[in-house]
Amino acid sequence: MTKIKQMLCALLTVCLLLIGSANAMAAQPDTPSISVSANATIEVTPDTAVISFDVNGKGRTAAEATSASATKMDSVKHNLLGCNILGNDITTTSYTLYHDTDIKGKITGYTASNSVRIKLKDISKLGPLIDKISAAGVDTINNISFSVSNRELYRNKLLAQAVENARQQAAVVANAGGRTLGKLLSANISTYSGGMERSYGNMKLMAAADRAAAPETSIAAQEITIKASVDTVFAME
Repeated sequence: MTKIKQMLCALLTVCLLLIGSANAMAAQPDTPSISVSANATIEVTPDTAVISFDVNGKGRTAAEATSASATKMDSVKHNLLGCNILGNDITTTSYTLYHDTDIKGKITGYTASNSVRIKLKDISKLGPLIDKISAAGVDTINNISFSVSNRELYRNKLLAQAVENARQQAAVVANAGGRTLGKLLSANISTYSGGMERSYGNMKLMAAADRAAAPETSIAAQEITIKASVDTVFAME
């Protein structure tokens, strides 16, 4: 019984010591700090374009439609020779075969549609590329999107600039309050819009017969805004 009492007394002493230590820590004032949110932006000229379009073939039968689409696709690939389009830069995203009907619902023929995506790493060739696609019989561009390839390079620079902007703002506030700005205690990336694409859709192309007399297609891509935002906490001395 005596041993049990001794153990209980020892346990009670340890608990009291822990409680006293916790109260002492709670009584200590927190490190003076200041929280600042800041951002940095940059306007970048895009260097990559992605063109999406359909290569359609029509026929009285499904086989004829499929053959017509394949023939037109071969023409597209042939026209793109010399445009420095690598094999993995031109892909089929979907392929559909469906029947056409008249107003009474009677089948009048078939359409085979090959949805194609081309990634162009030299956007100065975009206009000539569109002309070559048009010459192969494609009459509509579904979408053209522009982006920046080296996003990580801009990302790191913007994050560093955003933190520096936060530091400068925090220093102004700290100095105004008679304090000196200390070290960075924490930082979180709140937002980052990394080279968001600008897209343009549903571009009707001239018929091949009219294309010969028309000037070369010219497309100028708008600059892309990249933005980084950070939430920071700095110590004050």
